[in-house]
Amino acid sequence: MVCFTKKKFIKFYLGKKEIWTHIDAVHAYPPKADKFTGEIVKGVVNKIKCSGIIAIVSRTIVDLNRPRNNNNKEAIDEYRQTIKEILKHTNIFGENGRLSRPYLHLAIHGMMDRDNEIEIGTRWGKTCSPEVKKWFVNEIEKQVKKTQTDGGFPGDSSKPVHRCGDQTSDINYLGYGENFNTLQIEISRTLRENNRKELISIFSDIIIQFNEKYK
Repeated sequence: MVCFTKKKFIKFYLGKKEIWTHIDAVHAYPPKADKFTGEIVKGVVNKIKCSGIIAIVSRTIVDLNRPRNNNNKEAIDEYRQTIKEILKHTNIFGENGRLSRPYLHLAIHGMMDRDNEIEIGTRWGKTCSPEVKKWFVNEIEKQVKKTQTDGGFPGDSSKPVHRCGDQTSDINYLGYGENFNTLQIEISRTLRENNRKELISIFSDIIIQFNEKYK
């Protein structure tokens, strides 16, 4: 079992340097937790030793999946700094703080049971490249038939800042450029509760495939 390092609002694991991906669960802590999302992230991290982030405070106290504001800025800054630590660890910074190669961020969330078992959000293409979006959706659909992309859960408006920078609350957060690809993944309650092993395998395989595809 890997050992996560605790901060004030999150715990994180620096994975293998050659895996250009991190997976996180920012709504993993009760109350109002997205149940089993933390277990899924832990499972993937333990299986392939990629980097991972898990919230250790409830969204009722501070929500890491929201734009930065006066109430949450301490937590958001800690989260952003941790992403930067992971990126430095993987050694893929190019010129001007931009990434030199494609990087994958999988944001694991939970939703109530709906018509779709998994909903993928890219903020209508603002959080990842068209190529990565098409590839990822195709890989998910090979495993899970009932999916939707940028529908009921298009991804939070806070997600594009990692790619494009934060022009609203912190102009010093410049983002990491077009090689930073975030996909927010909403998973149905039944799938999370009954198929965690399968989900861990699916996300682990996708991460390995991504790193092979873009090596």
